[in-house]
Amino acid sequence: MKKYFVIMAAVAAALLAVSCNKEQNTPDEPQQTVAGEQITITASIPADLSKVGLAYTGSALHPTWATGDKIRVADHDNASNYQDFTLTAGEGTQNGTFSGTAVSATSYDITIVNATSWPGNVLAQTQAEDESTAHLGYTVALTGVNTYEDIAFTSAWASSKGGTFAQSGALHLQVTLPDGVAAQVNNVTMVADKNIFGSTGTMSIAITTPGDNGTANTLDVYASIPPTGVTIPAGTGLLFKFGTNDADHSVYTRYYMTSGALNLAGGQLNLISLTGTNTDKFAGKNDDGTAAHPYLIADKYQLQAANSLLSSGVTKYFKLVDDIDVAGFAWTALNNADPYDCPVNFDGNGKTVSNLSAPLFYDLNGTVRDLTLSGASVTVNKNGGVLARTIVNAGTVSNIRIMDSEMITDNAEGAGGAIGKISNNAEIENVHVSNSTVQSKTIYCGGIVGWVQLAADATVSITRCSFEGSSVKATTYHAGGLVGCNNSTAGTLSVINSYAKGSVTASRWAGGILGSHIAASTSTLTNCYSTSSVTTSWGSGGVVGYITQAGVSAVRCMAYNNSISATVGAGNRYSSGAIVGYGKNVDVEVNYCFRSDGVTFSSNATDNTALSDMAFISPAGKIPQSGTTNPYAFCHHGQETTSTLSTLVQDASKVGVAWSGTVWDFSTDLPTLK
Repeated sequence: MKKYFVIMAAVAAALLAVSCNKEQNTPDEPQQTVAGEQITITASIPADLSKVGLAYTGSALHPTWATGDKIRVADHDNASNYQDFTLTAGEGTQNGTFSGTAVSATSYDITIVNATSWPGNVLAQTQAEDESTAHLGYTVALTGVNTYEDIAFTSAWASSKGGTFAQSGALHLQVTLPDGVAAQVNNVTMVADKNIFGSTGTMSIAITTPGDNGTANTLDVYASIPPTGVTIPAGTGLLFKFGTNDADHSVYTRYYMTSGALNLAGGQLNLISLTGTNTDKFAGKNDDGTAAHPYLIADKYQLQAANSLLSSGVTKYFKLVDDIDVAGFAWTALNNADPYDCPVNFDGNGKTVSNLSAPLFYDLNGTVRDLTLSGASVTVNKNGGVLARTIVNAGTVSNIRIMDSEMITDNAEGAGGAIGKISNNAEIENVHVSNSTVQSKTIYCGGIVGWVQLAADATVSITRCSFEGSSVKATTYHAGGLVGCNNSTAGTLSVINSYAKGSVTASRWAGGILGSHIAASTSTLTNCYSTSSVTTSWGSGGVVGYITQAGVSAVRCMAYNNSISATVGAGNRYSSGAIVGYGKNVDVEVNYCFRSDGVTFSSNATDNTALSDMAFISPAGKIPQSGTTNPYAFCHHGQETTSTLSTLVQDASKVGVAWSGTVWDFSTDLPTLK
């Protein structure tokens, strides 16, 4: 069978209606044959398949018989009872003559058996070159007909013989690409976000000999449609990936969203026409960076090109439509030019960016949401986070996951699992760092944020965040499970409904949640817990490591089954505390805070007042064990030997206000965030 289109879906077994030359019967009566008798049959296929839809202007398909084609005639009620008929005449025409052994039955199913065993793996096809149709096949389905005599492949004929008829169609994918790209395309992959091909949404076409034939910069690829057709529902996202031989730009992507349902019907020629001249910058058709038409990003080149689409003082909208791997790519962080005033609205759309070698953003100015960053290995000179180096103007970050990554600052200042430094208003919500290492080779290191330095009356809120199964290390000072240090002269840092699990280490001043508060501003910690091991030479705290100024409030914060140690030096200052490691001549509000019986803390200070059940405050020493005197109210140390933390924090009589079941999941010993 001469083949004219690439397969785009799993094609059902093709049933070809045929006819018998032996004897003419009444048209609508069953054919009478003797099993085993040698006979000759004829089969005709339509000269043209009809063409439809999507503004198609190309020519119709012209299927013909080819040497080696066979027809399989099977008993409709017993598929194992069949015979194959071989093409003996009619090659290159629509009318073929076949010879073989008769099949005796009351109704028949008839199948084309192509010389090339088409369709083969219909979801992984090979096309010779641009515009080629030589690799394609035609299939029809005639089911339950009462004869195989003088067949005409029409619905009317099948109906008149008591059966049903369907025939395959074709999809013509036509795409205009940037100058020179069409000539280099060696494969095309179509990925639907719904299973439109049975159990999958993906098919691919390899192009053996890349080249640009026909219209310049236009690639033409064909695909067979099974007799049952392919229905693409409204709102289906179709991502087309054009792989090339260009090592510097190995793929171009184009995204197509169906506004209405597309019915790629059998027996018809269907066109999807794409204009992809901007696929080196963005994937969509009408992208202009507005809220209505965000720049769609589907590959690493488009992600990097976002820098060229940013605008000073004008918010540009971006949306990922595919996972992106930037391994081996010389990534340059977005918004990296002074004065860093290019705002963004960046919708990760639940996708993943893998293997960053630099922060995704240099300075995040705007909004980022619904994004996973995986496998990053980022080393910078000063301030850095996997998501952003800094937030200087203002930023909102929500629903971010960072996993299996490493963040290192080589020289000075903050390393954060997500953000290095924040110096203006910021909302950080549902940010989770897991199985990752965060390290500052000098100061300020935090599992989520390296440090906060507000110079004006700004607010930084960190809500529903976690750092888990990772390590935080500052070679010198200020390391925290969530925030390394608050070093602000104004404003407020709030950490709410968050937790840290892992290890926190510094030469001095480390805390399970907040490393240090050395600010003239306010730090409030509410409904937080840490199971992290905390190790320093001075000022190790299960919640806060080191406090030099007033303004710290820790309410309903828990140290649970962790170890806290200050292990170098002698004297009271080498201190550790279950909640606060060292407070220097300041009042600290510590209310409804707990440490579990499993918390261990130690110091090799010569004066044992450097150890505290709850907090070591200089010069007063340990806070009262029962917390009867403000500002240390309703605190408990090691008294909850039988309660899990999940049970404890739901008991309002012990924690003042029970933790919310809409925020926390209490189904295990340790609460987790919903």
